[in-house]
Amino acid sequence: MNVVNKKLWAIIKVLAYCLIVLGIIGALTVFVIIPQWIKTPELPVPNIIGKKYYDAVNVLNEAGLQIASPIQLQSSDLPKGHIVAQKPPPGTRIKAYQPVEVSVSIGTELVLVPSVIGKSKDAAYDTLRTAGFTPNRMAYVHSGSYPRDTVIAQTPAEGSRKRRLSFINLLISLGTRPQYIRLPNLQNQPIDDVVSALEEGELHVEVQYRPHPRIPQGAVITHKPIGGALVQSGDLISLEVSGVQGETGNIGRLLRHKHTVSEEGDLSRHVKIVVIDGYGKRTEVDEPYAPGTVIDLERKRVRVFGETRVIIYENDEKLDEVVYH
Repeated sequence: MNVVNKKLWAIIKVLAYCLIVLGIIGALTVFVIIPQWIKTPELPVPNIIGKKYYDAVNVLNEAGLQIASPIQLQSSDLPKGHIVAQKPPPGTRIKAYQPVEVSVSIGTELVLVPSVIGKSKDAAYDTLRTAGFTPNRMAYVHSGSYPRDTVIAQTPAEGSRKRRLSFINLLISLGTRPQYIRLPNLQNQPIDDVVSALEEGELHVEVQYRPHPRIPQGAVITHKPIGGALVQSGDLISLEVSGVQGETGNIGRLLRHKHTVSEEGDLSRHVKIVVIDGYGKRTEVDEPYAPGTVIDLERKRVRVFGETRVIIYENDEKLDEVVYH
């Protein structure tokens, strides 16, 4: 037998051996592995949603199952390390060697804290709730820089990132610190001079008229509180004046009313504020404002007399009506 024939014969023997091995493997597959796979019982998948990861591993092991490599997932409902989802779902029957896929929470998504400094208390509440936070404790201090009931400071600060529903604490302005004044006796004083002096002391004035036989028209008959009383800025001084209403102009009290423009959207809103009092019916505000703007009628020096009704419209839609006695 020459060299070529020997090599050919060796190749044939190798191929024969390979065919024998493949035949044995095929036989094992057909007669052993496949029947064994068919006979393997299916096990019910337990519910592991909400459990800690290692607790879920133990539950699956006790059920004769195994867990696949976890997928990390943000969740606002479950703490870090807890199972958010599983596949197959609970109750499904699978073979023991099939792994259960799970998604594990990596904690709550962090949200940017909005700024509410300079907003009214109510507007700040709405802004924080819309952003997913919870207004919490409030402290109050006097401030000459911020109007009454507006936010001076907040914690956590604007721009920080916190979990949804986190608490936000607010510092609220009480307005300017009140100044105490010893009220003089104003009887027989001209109403114009009296009103000017009282308003310089940041006092509110309300005037009523009635005829008087001895005191000249336009002079004070009586007043409350009486002369000598200690009053503070913002207090109401009631004056009874000799004469008839309308003979002395520009009197009455300043209207202490604020309106915060709705914060829906980014476009300005046309605000109209109508006042009805002893002077009659009139429009005090009629112009566009940016969302969240605080309109302070007291700062606008709006005066009213007697019972007062304030009606507020935004974009020609009536929003509110308030009565002051």
